[in-house]
Amino acid sequence: MWLDFLYIFFVLKYYPDNYSPCRLWEKPRSEWKYYYGSNYDPYQRKKLQRVVQPPEYEILFKDKWITDALCQHANIPTPSILGKIKPSEPFQERVDELFNLHQNLSELIIKPVDGKGGGGVVYCQRQDAKIRYLQGQTEIDLKGVLSERNYIVQSFIQQHPAITRISGSTNTVRIVTLLQDNDEVLVIGAYMRFGTGQSKVDNLSQGGLCVPIDPKKGKLRQTGSDRKSRLYFEHPDSKIMFEGVEVPFWENVVDLASDVQRYFECYRLLGMDIAIAEDGPLLIEINSSYDNVDLEQATGPILRSEPVVKAYSQLDLLINRHQRDILDEYGVTQ
Repeated sequence: MWLDFLYIFFVLKYYPDNYSPCRLWEKPRSEWKYYYGSNYDPYQRKKLQRVVQPPEYEILFKDKWITDALCQHANIPTPSILGKIKPSEPFQERVDELFNLHQNLSELIIKPVDGKGGGGVVYCQRQDAKIRYLQGQTEIDLKGVLSERNYIVQSFIQQHPAITRISGSTNTVRIVTLLQDNDEVLVIGAYMRFGTGQSKVDNLSQGGLCVPIDPKKGKLRQTGSDRKSRLYFEHPDSKIMFEGVEVPFWENVVDLASDVQRYFECYRLLGMDIAIAEDGPLLIEINSSYDNVDLEQATGPILRSEPVVKAYSQLDLLINRHQRDILDEYGVTQ
């Protein structure tokens, strides 16, 4: 294993963060060059920031309040924001106020304005006169708890039945897109995330699963996995097999992702989380620094795709000679 780590570090020029998630020990070293590796590593990050992810624009996506305002201006469909919880305000009293203000709602979601990975998200459910609070898999008590940061409060999405039957959490499509020089949007990869247990979020860091999507057919592939790289052919709770499950409104999902990417043309490589409601897709979140290891864990190495390799080469995003050598396989002159 240490020899593998040294090979990745000195030959492929990145940290072996993907060794376990992508199960590289099962694959011959000749296949490792097709993995781009973590976009948080220095070589990758330097190239990405220089060309497609300029850091001065990250604020557009790190503050959910700003992102939502911009999306509303562009008529991009997003969940309704019902209110805000400011620092030092009591959680329980604010939730009570919002439920009283919106008598037709029985479920709410509270999110940190600057949160990521599903951390700090609280699901609120009103049952008769009682309100239940759930954070991840754990039921919590917010009585007397004061907010320490800014939160937004959103209505809970009523998902398409085909998705809810697999998992009752808010399940999203993670789709990664690249805006090319010709204004065409290239889908780098896509996968569906499903929550497990009683969790209402689907993030891998919160116990969720990722299942790759065939982007041409809009259907789930056979095998999903979790943060510990354990493999699943069915959802552990519903027991529904993944392979062949059709993602509702798939063409609309791709169109929405493309519209968002073109609107934010200043930031040409984005990871988006899109939920599928009963009447179509909704943009949940835009990730300026999506996790490329998660993407390659779910979908396989992104440099196995000829369009991706060509696009990354044209933008000078390839980080080592082994990745550049892949171009020869496609007959591309460097």
